[in-house]
Amino acid sequence: MEFATVHSILTVILFVGFVAFVIWAYSKKRKPDFDEAANLVFDDEPDSEKQHSKREKEHE
Repeated sequence: MEFATVHSILTVILFVGFVAFVIWAYSKKRKPDFDEAANLVFDDEPDSEKQHSKREKEHE
């Protein structure tokens, strides 16, 4: 096989892989997982709310 043929086959394989990855990333089945991951930055102190509600109960 010539180098150009191998290069062409590799290009097609990589393109098919890229299209498969894009379809996977934008599928509706993955949306809840990606939405959760996107909101992780806002959830940096998960215990603070529990401590706050615990303090409120102690003061009642």
